[in-house]
Amino acid sequence: MPYLTGVLTGIVLTILAVFLIDHFGSEPNSRMIVNWTALAERVGAVKEEVRKDVHEATAPDGATGTTPPASVSPAPAETR
Repeated sequence: MPYLTGVLTGIVLTILAVFLIDHFGSEPNSRMIVNWTALAERVGAVKEEVRKDVHEATAPDGATGTTPPASVSPAPAETR
């Protein structure tokens, strides 16, 4: 467990160091190490996909929460 804690701490400190260098670096017109806008978009897309998967996995049986495609028409009502 201490090994995993050390690895995770190292990852967090590396990301923090790169963020601080990018935003508070000594040269004002220097190139950024990470494209933070693209990273935010990708993280948002992954977060949305995980949210959708969790929603579908925890939905009651038969209720996926999705609507049928537009090409599928509802079944006609029975008449007696």
